[in-house]
Amino acid sequence: MWKSEQILLKSVGRRNYSHAKKIIAIRREDQSVWERRAPFSPSHVKKLVKYGVKVIVQPSNRRAYPMQAYINAGAIVQEDISEANVIFGVKQVPLEHLIPEKTYCIFSHTIKAQEGNMPMLDAILEKRIRLIDYEKLMDEKGTRVVAFGKMAGIAGVINILHGLGLRLLALGHHTPFMHIGPAHNYRNSSMARQAVRDAGYEIALGLMPKSIGPLTFVFTGSGNVSQGSQEVFQELPHEYVPPELLKKAAEHGSLNKVYGCEVRRRHYLERKEGGGFDSAEYEEHPERYISMFSKKIAPYASVLVNGIYWAPNSPKLLTIPDAKHLLRPAVTPWLPTSVGAPALPHRMLGICDISADPGGSIEFMNECTTIDTPFCLYDADRNKDTKSFKGPGVLVCSIDNMPTQIPRESTDFFGDLLFPFAFDIMQSNAQEPLDAHNFSTVVHGAIIASNGQLTPNYQYIEELRKTHM
Repeated sequence: MWKSEQILLKSVGRRNYSHAKKIIAIRREDQSVWERRAPFSPSHVKKLVKYGVKVIVQPSNRRAYPMQAYINAGAIVQEDISEANVIFGVKQVPLEHLIPEKTYCIFSHTIKAQEGNMPMLDAILEKRIRLIDYEKLMDEKGTRVVAFGKMAGIAGVINILHGLGLRLLALGHHTPFMHIGPAHNYRNSSMARQAVRDAGYEIALGLMPKSIGPLTFVFTGSGNVSQGSQEVFQELPHEYVPPELLKKAAEHGSLNKVYGCEVRRRHYLERKEGGGFDSAEYEEHPERYISMFSKKIAPYASVLVNGIYWAPNSPKLLTIPDAKHLLRPAVTPWLPTSVGAPALPHRMLGICDISADPGGSIEFMNECTTIDTPFCLYDADRNKDTKSFKGPGVLVCSIDNMPTQIPRESTDFFGDLLFPFAFDIMQSNAQEPLDAHNFSTVVHGAIIASNGQLTPNYQYIEELRKTHM
C-alpha cells in the first residue's frame, strides 16, 4: 500500500466515499506544445477507480502516458468532460475551454496578479468557477505540499550544464559539458544523470581547460528545487564549501572537481540598520532588510542556480545595477593566461533561474525563456541575445515549465503528492456556497475564487492589479 494511500485512509476513511459516486476529469494540456505532464498517472487513476471514482480523461497524443494506459487503469477517454464536478489539470486553461460552475485544480499563476493571466481569472469569476491553485496547497507551517519543485531542479541543472558547454565553446573552450544534452533529449533523468557522470569522469581526469579556472556552483535555498538541483550536481566530482570560503575556492580551487555552495537567507540578507539577520523578524518585516548577495556571493559564482520563492516586498537577490557591476567586461586576474586560451569576460557564466519569476528575485530576468529557446545572453547594457552563445553577458536559462522535460517522472512525483488530497478536493460542488463544504485547512487555503468572487485571502489580487496598470 502506498504511503499516500495510508494517509488517505487514515484521514478520510474509505467508507466515507464508497457509496457516493465521484466524477473527476483530467483535462488535455494546451498551454504549451511541450506540455506532456498530467496531474495523475495511470497508476493513480487505478487507485481512484478502486475507490469508486469515475475518471474521465480528455484524449491527447501529446501526454507522456498514452491514452491506452489510462483506459487500462479504468478511465473513460472522451472529449466531453462536462459531467465531472472537479477538473484536474496542470497549467492555465484557455478562456474558451473553461466550463461554468466547475471546480478547476491547476497552477493558475494568478496570485501575484500576473498580467497575462488576469483575463483567465476574470473569466473564472464571470463563470462562477471554483479555482484551487496547487501553489497554495500548504501545511500549517506554510510549506507547499503539492509541487513539481524537485523535478524542476533536476531538469534545470541538466539544462544549465548543457548550456554551459555551449557557452564555453563559444568563448573558445572545449569542455566535458559539451556532451550533456538538454533535459528533454533523454528518455528519463537516469539517462541524463549518466551523461553528467560521464562529464564528471573527464573532469576528474583533469580534462577541464586551465584557462577557465575552478568552477563554482551556488544554490540558493534548501527546499525541493535546491535539493533536486543538487542531486544532479552531485553526479560531478565535487566539494561543498561554506559561503565564507567561496572566494578561496573560486580563486585557488582544483580543476579536477567543481565546487558547490548552498546559500541561505542568513548568508546574504542584512538589516538596513545595524546589520545582522533574524529569521522571525524577516518573515514579518522583509522590507527592513537588504541583499548583500551581489557583494558577498555573486562575484565568486560561476553558475547561480536560483530556486527561492520571492514575495513582492522582499529584497531582490540581484538587481539590474548589480548585474551591470558583475557583468562589466574585465580580464579576470585570478585565471592563468596562455597562448590560444582566451580570457573569460567575467566570473559569472550562467544563471539557472528555476524560480522563473519575471522581475522577481533576479530583477533583470523579466521574461522567461522557453524549451524552444532555452537560453539568452544578458549583458551589462541590458541587451538580450537569444540567437548566439558568443557575445558578452551571462547565459540565463529560466524556463517556467522545466518539469515537463521529464514528463513521466514529473507526473508520477506530482500525483503521489496530490493523491492524499484528492478526495477532499472531490467534495467540491462549485454550484454550492463555499461555506457549505467541510474542506481541510490545506485545501480551503488554496481556493482562490468561488461563486463569482475572490475568496477573502485573495482579494488583495484586485488591489495588486491596479498597481500594474
